[in-house]
Order: sequence, then C-alpha cells, then structure tokens
Amino acid sequence: MRNSLNRSKILRALRLLPNIMLFALLIVVFWALPEETPAAPESATVVAAQQSPMGLIKETIDKVISVNKKLSGEENLKARRKELRAIIEPYFDFKEMAKRSLGANWNTITPTEQEDFVNVFSELLARTYLSRIDTVTTQLVSFENEEINHPKAEVKTTINHKGDSFPIDYKFLDESGSWKVYDVVIENIGLVANYRNEFAGIIRKDKFSGLMDKLRKKLDSSEETSAKA
Repeated sequence: MRNSLNRSKILRALRLLPNIMLFALLIVVFWALPEETPAAPESATVVAAQQSPMGLIKETIDKVISVNKKLSGEENLKARRKELRAIIEPYFDFKEMAKRSLGANWNTITPTEQEDFVNVFSELLARTYLSRIDTVTTQLVSFENEEINHPKAEVKTTINHKGDSFPIDYKFLDESGSWKVYDVVIENIGLVANYRNEFAGIIRKDKFSGLMDKLRKKLDSSEETSAKA
C-alpha cells in the first residue's frame, strides 16, 4: 500500500511537467566545483571558480536551451539528444544510482552482472528522460537553497506549473572534487528507494535474470519509440 502511494506521488509530480519531466530538472541542478583553484592567469577556469553554485546551474540551463534552439525540429532529434547527453552524462553517477537501486542485492551478483546492470539501467534512464528535455525553460524552477555536508550535498527546488507547485530535491556526492547526482527526491519520495523496492520485488519472484529481462524489454521499447519519433 505504501509503495503504491509513493509511486502515485511520483506519477502525480511527473504529470505536472509537460514534455521536460524530471530529467530536465536533473540536468539543471548539478555542478562540478573544485574545492580550491590555484592562482592562474585570467581564464575561463578562474571565471568559473568565481561563480556561485546557482550561477553554474543557470549556466547549465543556458547550455541545454542553446542546444534545443540550435538543433530544433524532428529532423535534428538524434543530433540534439546526442549533444544533450554529452552535457548531462559527466554529472551523473550512474554506477552509484544503480548500486543503490539494487540495495543488498548488489552484493549477491557477480562483477560481470553488476557491470551489465549498470550499463542497461543507465541507458534506460538516459533514453527515458532525454526524450523529455526538448523544451526547457527557466520559469518552471525556483531554486530554494543548497546544503553541503561534505562529501554530500543537497539542492532544494520547487517546481511551479499552472498554479501548482511541489518540491524536488537533488542529492550529490563529491567524487574527486566534482559533485555528481546520485538521487532525486520528489515530494519526500526518493527515486532510488522507489526503484529499490520495485527491483527487490522482481528479484524475489524472478531472480536477477528476470529483472534484467524486464529492463532490456523496456530498453527495446524505448528504442522503438525513439525510432518512430
């Protein structure tokens, strides 16, 4: 019952976002900020170090909007999504997300199976959400605050759409001086925890191989949908 309520909350939040959905929000709220920048001549690196985290977020939004404008239209779909993925990929820790989504089951599978799961899971996430970031606008997101408790950080935002609003929080890990997203929380429900509950149920019933079969079918389905777009 609780899992059903969690899922309906997430679905409600997703329905409120036309076209861009969650992944657009993910890509606009992460940054890579070194703890210290050595003295250097005036350069793009020095300028970046002087920017606030919120400034870096806005810069990321600008990059996404620029790609959408430059490669607009269905005829540029593949090229547009390729560039958008290049923007987002360095800032997501897909392995950490995959590991947390499997929970205790991560340690019960072989290294080869772990690698296979990370590849399939991350590809599915990327394809699912990249298809929904073609119309990013800054008006949808209000950035509330950031909390840093090294090596973790959290950014709190509010989504506003057609008179309704709800919170989306983003969780980060500092990996060698760079912040990377490892979870997103919608109305106090974490996506990683939601996946973990779903995957655990599938594994109990169909084993790990059954989970991989289901994920691969979803991947094939999303590929067919993209081909028809």
